[in-house]
Amino acid sequence: MKKLLMLFAFTMSMYLQAVSASEVGFSGMEQIDSGSYLIVHDKKVYENGVRVGLLNLVKGKAPSYSPLTVDDWKHSDGQASDLESVCRIPGKNDEFLLAEAGYWGGQYGRIFHIKLNGRTASVRNVYKIPKIVGSADGVDGDNFEGMVCFKKENTIFVVLGERGGGLTYRNGYLRIGVLNYSGASLSWKEFLDKPVEIIAPGKWTNPKSKRSISDLYMDSSGVIWAAATEDAGDEGPFKSVIYKAAILTETDSTKPVRALNTKEADWTIDGFKVEALSGPSNLVPGSYMSIGTEDESYMGVWRPLFRPTE
Repeated sequence: MKKLLMLFAFTMSMYLQAVSASEVGFSGMEQIDSGSYLIVHDKKVYENGVRVGLLNLVKGKAPSYSPLTVDDWKHSDGQASDLESVCRIPGKNDEFLLAEAGYWGGQYGRIFHIKLNGRTASVRNVYKIPKIVGSADGVDGDNFEGMVCFKKENTIFVVLGERGGGLTYRNGYLRIGVLNYSGASLSWKEFLDKPVEIIAPGKWTNPKSKRSISDLYMDSSGVIWAAATEDAGDEGPFKSVIYKAAILTETDSTKPVRALNTKEADWTIDGFKVEALSGPSNLVPGSYMSIGTEDESYMGVWRPLFRPTE
């Protein structure tokens, strides 16, 4: 059954319990190994609190959450503000990119290159996201809520997902950059005029205000999955769909990814605001990916997903 809600009832308690930490609401998530995930949170620069953490899964126990310490964000705009996405740098087990949603009043708009070391994360470099329309009071500009990184023919690509759902962008868009790891640079110039439009499928209460991309995840076959969401406020009600948004191209070097224009969602999830997608844990046999939610006043949960049954 397509669009089947797969938040399933396991008898084992570890799969039924939400993470009980007041800081946890998932804005983005990247798998570290089969039992742990790197999590980012959308605290604004003026808010105290954790911005990066680790979610650990242990068979037979509830998931546990541990905050990560970042002593120096290495930028004049201060600590991270509104982190919305994270991806692993291809070929690097302990190095990741953390992306803010966008610019505000000419500030922020940063991507932090971090290296993990136990319960701490050190910032190695700070890059800038593309600035098409900066946000400010009364201006709803760029809002990037998803990111994937992949390597193709010795080039590392960074793909940001514009969420859409506003006056500036009705639909989602993928913005493509090239990371020069050894040169410590991230360039958006080559593909700046080649955004990939993404239209989320599904039945929406208000199609014009839905967010077409709340996170991105690329599976082993090169399919880029996206979550899309809508909500009526911090108390909900929430709705999310997860769908195939794009795929890596085989031969077209001028467009590393292409939209799939999916007509139906693979999962429809009522009551939850999915803002994080990542890989499956082998502690949950048969699962296809995992989700994290940012349920505002209700905090968040982590859950594995199975493929819907045809």
